[in-house]
Parts: sequence; C-alpha cells; structure tokens
Amino acid sequence: MDFREYRNKYPGRIIFVSLLTIIFLYAFLFALFMNLFENKAVSVYEALFWTISFLTTTGESAGNLNFSAAPIQGLAVIIQFTGLLLFFAAFPLIILPRMERRFKQVLPVSAPDDLVDHIVVCGFNPLVESLMEELASGDRSFLIVSNESDTVRSLLDSGWNSIYGDPTHESVLRNARVDKATMVIANLEGEENANVVLTAAAISDCEIIALIDEIANAKYFEYAGARQTLSPKELLGTYLARKATTSLKDELFGENEVLAGLDVVELPVYPESALDGTTLGEIDIRKVTGSNIVGIWHRGKLELEPGPESTISAENVLMAVGTRDQLIELQRLIRTDGIDRKPSKKHFIIAGYGDVGRKVSEELILQGIDFKIIDPADRPGEYIKGDATSERVLRDAEIEKASTYIVASHNDQDNIFSTLLAREMNPNLHILARANHQEAVDKLYRAGADFVFSLAVIAGQMLARIIQGDKLITLAEGLKVMTVSIKGKLANKTIGRLKVRTMTGCTIIALKDDGNLIANPGSNSLLLEGATIAVLGSRSQVQVFMDNYQIYD
Repeated sequence: MDFREYRNKYPGRIIFVSLLTIIFLYAFLFALFMNLFENKAVSVYEALFWTISFLTTTGESAGNLNFSAAPIQGLAVIIQFTGLLLFFAAFPLIILPRMERRFKQVLPVSAPDDLVDHIVVCGFNPLVESLMEELASGDRSFLIVSNESDTVRSLLDSGWNSIYGDPTHESVLRNARVDKATMVIANLEGEENANVVLTAAAISDCEIIALIDEIANAKYFEYAGARQTLSPKELLGTYLARKATTSLKDELFGENEVLAGLDVVELPVYPESALDGTTLGEIDIRKVTGSNIVGIWHRGKLELEPGPESTISAENVLMAVGTRDQLIELQRLIRTDGIDRKPSKKHFIIAGYGDVGRKVSEELILQGIDFKIIDPADRPGEYIKGDATSERVLRDAEIEKASTYIVASHNDQDNIFSTLLAREMNPNLHILARANHQEAVDKLYRAGADFVFSLAVIAGQMLARIIQGDKLITLAEGLKVMTVSIKGKLANKTIGRLKVRTMTGCTIIALKDDGNLIANPGSNSLLLEGATIAVLGSRSQVQVFMDNYQIYD
C-alpha cells in the first residue's frame, strides 16, 4: 500500500501523527533556545507543557519558563500562529470534513437479515418518493439503494429502509438481499441502469422493472433481463395528449369502473360550451345526461359534493359518475365544437419538444389534429424556434387562435411563466401543463393552467398499480376511489348518520344495492348489509376511513 492509499484509508492516523510531530518539533526548539539564549535547562515535560500552552493560544507557562530573548519570543509567536491556523483553518476545512466522511461510512450497507419478499429500488428521485407515498399504507416492504450518503441519511431519518452503496455493483445488490426480493426497480440513468438490470438478473430470478427515458431502448433492457420497461416521460406525453383530445370525439379517456357498470371520470370544461358560465342548478345534468357531478376542480382545489349554486366555467374540471353512455353524453355538453369539426379549424400548441413533447405530437398526429411546436433548441422538421416565455414567439404560434396549449418543458419556471403569458394572451385557451416537481403544481394552477400533470406522481401511481395490483382507483392529484362491502360498523345506517365526510374526509360517490346503482347517494340513503359503496378521498383519508369503520378486507 503506497502513501496515497494509506492516507485515504486512514486519514485520522495521518492527522494524529502530523500533530504529534509538530508538537515535539516545537518542544525541542523551545528547549534548545532556552538553553542557548536563557541558559536554562528545560525538561521534556516542561517543553511539551509550554508548547501545548502556546499552540492552544493560552500562552500559560510555569514561572521558571519565563524568557526575554527575542528568538524565543519569535518562536512563541510562530507557535501561536500555527495554533490559529490549526483551529480556525485546518480543523474546519480539513479535519471536520474528513471526520464527517468517516461518520458517513457508518451508514448501513446491508439489508436486515429478516428482510424477505421485498422490493429493491435502485436510485432515489421524486418518482420514487411518489411511489413510496403510494405504497405507504400497503403491506409490501421495500429497500432503497443509493450511493448518495445524504439521501440515505434522510431516508433513514424518515423511517424508510435504505442502504448506502452503488447499485450497479454485485456486492451491493447482494447486500440488498436481491436474491430474497420479489422485485427490483432499476431507476438510474443510461448505462448505469442497464448495469443494474444485468447484475440483478444474474443473481436473482425476481421480477425486474426498468424505468427508462426512451421506450425505443426497451428491447435492450429486456435482453438484459428486465421483464417490464416503462418510460415515465412517454407515459406523461401520452396522458397529456389524450386528456387534451378526448372531448373532441365520442370516447372517454381515463375513466375507471368503480362498480359494475358505473364509471368515474374527470372531464375539462371548454370555453363557450353549454356548461361554461352556468351553475349546476341551471342545468340539471342528472336529468339531461343521467350522470352525476360528484366534484368540481377549481384549478387545483376540489369542491366535493357540489350543490345547485356551484358554478361551472372553462377553468373547471368535472368529476362525474355514471354509465359510459351517460358520461359521453355529458362530454358533449362540455365541448365547444361538434364531433365532425375539421382539425384545421383550431390548432394545438406544444411548448417544449423533449421526450414528453415529442410523445404528445405523435398522439396528435395519430388523431389528425393540427399543432405547432415551440422549442428553443435546433431540431429537424418544421417548428417555431424560440422561448415559449416570449410574447413574440407565442404570437408566431398564433396563440390567440389556438384551442389548446400543452406546456411540456422540463423547466418548471419556464412552464409557469409561459402559462401566465398564454393565459393573458388568450383567456379562452385550454391549458394543460407539465410539472416536473411537486412544488410547481400549485404555482402552475395559480398561473392559469386548467389541468396540471406531475411526472413523478403519474409514474409513481402507475408503478404502484403494477407492484401491488392496487385495488384503489387513482384520479388526479392522488385522489383514490375504493369499493367497500357493507358490514360491521357501516351496516344498516344512513350515510348522514355515519358522518363519513366529517369523520374521515371521504365522500361516498356510488351505492349498489340489490343490483340497483345509485350515483352520488344522498344523506338519507340506507346502507344495508351486503350492499357495496364506492368511497372517494386521498390515500390518507381512505386509510382513515378503513381504520375508523374497521374495514380490513
């Protein structure tokens, strides 16, 4: 082992030996100078005591060690200056960081011996954070492997299983007990992600999911051993495009069956549609379409159980329950143009042509919808080169004539500014925005976006459903719908008596009893044993509902 390797492996020893060397050198010089210039004999103990006193800048010494010779006074000044350097420069800049690195090495590097049937997540980012929140109330154990010590420390402080190490190394994956795991999620970048898949496949037969940027590279990860490959960015692009275009035709996107024959879906209201500027009381939606409005999104704020006085405008997204035909009938009320309109009549604009924007454009091409692309980078094909936060660039894209604006940049700040400007230039524009970080969601809504889609949240929800076959239906903003069989504390009571909303924050949006389906049942509805209800709320609210009413199934 050469000196460099020894220094890196044992920094504490090097520092200790260096400090002792300095102390003994100065003690020797003091004893020598006292003998030469003061004609006094100084013992080793006295020399060390004097040196340490001056090195710590206290300057204390015994009476017989007094001196007046200039060389000794100069030596004392040098020793005190050395002490200042040690304690005010070397200690905080060199010694403390090395001690901190040493402390960080005590982070766990192996999973607990009793951890089995768990999920190993390689790498941590907002997507994994969203996944953890989705799985928090489940019974699946998981372990996060990261080579960033601060991340591991933060996860441990938050109560999550995590170990320190590079997940591309076989020894680290073995320490994560991959051979005892049921699933590995590879969530690194590029070649490192491929290495995780290759290594995990070599030492375990568990299911491997690879999260990748380019779905075109999926086959290489499958060759390496991944059973599933998912591209969060392409998923978000598809989701954005379908959400933006679903009202242009007689089909639904994102609907979920809550009870047999009864679906829940979120539908944006378009400017100048039959519902724009009305109240629920003015248009009897249940009578006209057969569907029921159970909630209204007001740019990120959800109004549950809306009443006749609740207003509807182009900034709203309706949460509706009904049969598929009833919901399609409702969809016809919220759009501006007829089904047979020409795609060229109004166009879409895509701001940002990265992975998400490109997938949006592919979907729009498949649906025959005209669109314009704005992007600041040099790209092949026809597009408007420029910054989407520029008024001139938006005018070049004819923002005033557009029907829909899809803000898909990877930069949240640009998305916020572009949304503000677009809303000012075209108040009737339907704006769907991408949020790369969760804290940008509220800002985008305040800037004027009609619907905001979080990359991490959507991908995390998708993964949760794959991992645990999530029985909960996920809607926007993490809302869940759960079906519950009536028994125990719920049985033979009215909804009003149960005080579900007050006690848990959840809302009962559907009831099935003896084959009869009731959407949005009233407070007087009786929940007979054996009936089934659909409950809407956040994951934490749903968990409170289950705990409060002792739902264990």
